[in-house]
Amino acid sequence: MDWEIIFWVALAALAFVGELLTVSFFLLFFSLGAVVGLLAALLGLGITGQAVSFLTASILSMVILRPAFLNRLSLRGAEGYAGHRGITGESAVVTEEIEAGGKGMVRVGSGEFWTARSLHPDEKIERGTKVRVLDTDGLTALVDIVHTKEEKS
Repeated sequence: MDWEIIFWVALAALAFVGELLTVSFFLLFFSLGAVVGLLAALLGLGITGQAVSFLTASILSMVILRPAFLNRLSLRGAEGYAGHRGITGESAVVTEEIEAGGKGMVRVGSGEFWTARSLHPDEKIERGTKVRVLDTDGLTALVDIVHTKEEKS
């Protein structure tokens, strides 16, 4: 057996197992790309052709299929996928403490989880605190504590 075939089979298997463990819908596409690389090896293409096949299949499937998978999964719940800009202005609850100058985790709406950081870099926000999403920076929500009328008095 050629080492290339063993390499592509191992890469496809590792990426697939990694996907099963993380359920991120990220490694799945590298597994698919590795299968395409394996097919290229079986067709007798050189290592360059195999690598190009792997990269092309991985990138195209990630760009085309990943958003469709994520959208399909989110439609099974009560809400559609909000996307980056769609959560600005939404209320959220801190599920993992946001350290001063660091990051934590918030749940937006009825279950969309986002990495978050405080608007005020020196502010620590405890778990369970209600916050409002002011903006997003990539996949990180910028949040501020929601103060009730009783707290302001």
